[in-house]
Amino acid sequence: MCGKEVRTKLMMVEGAPLNLCESCQRFSAGEVVVRTEKGQVVSTPVAERLAKRERRMTSRDIYSQQGEKIIADNYGERVRNRRREMNLSQEELAKKINEKKSIIVKIENQDIRPSDKLIATLERMLGISLKEAVEEVDVQSGKEAYSRSLTLGDFIKYE
Repeated sequence: MCGKEVRTKLMMVEGAPLNLCESCQRFSAGEVVVRTEKGQVVSTPVAERLAKRERRMTSRDIYSQQGEKIIADNYGERVRNRRREMNLSQEELAKKINEKKSIIVKIENQDIRPSDKLIATLERMLGISLKEAVEEVDVQSGKEAYSRSLTLGDFIKYE
C-alpha cells in the first residue's frame, strides 16, 4: 500500500486484496487472504470453507471401496462368548463401556444392530473383531447377463 520494498502479506482492506507491509497492516480488517487453485483471492476462513465443501462434494464410487467391512452375522454370539471368557456379567460389561444392561442383552440376542461407535467400543473392550470384510461379487451386465438367463423359448418344446 505504501510502496516499501519489504516483505508483505496479502490482506483485505475494505474488501480489496492488497499486499501490505507491517506498518500498513493496521489498515486491514486483520484478515489474511489466500489464492485458491482457480486464482480467486479469498480470506482464510472462506478458503477453509471452500476446501471443506470441495472435499464433501467430490463423488465417491461406493462399489470400488476395497477392504470395506460390515458387521458379522454372528456378532451377538461373539460378544457373549468373549464376555463369558472374561468372566464378566452383562451388568459389569455394560458399566465398563458406559451403556445400559438392556443394550448388552439386545446385542447378544441380536435384537438390535449396534452403532459403529458402539461396535468400536465393544471390539476394544473385549479384544475381538465384530466386522468382516465384504466379499467382492462379480456382477454381469450387458448381453452376457441376458444370454445365460432363461427365456420363454426354453420352456416350449418343438414338435
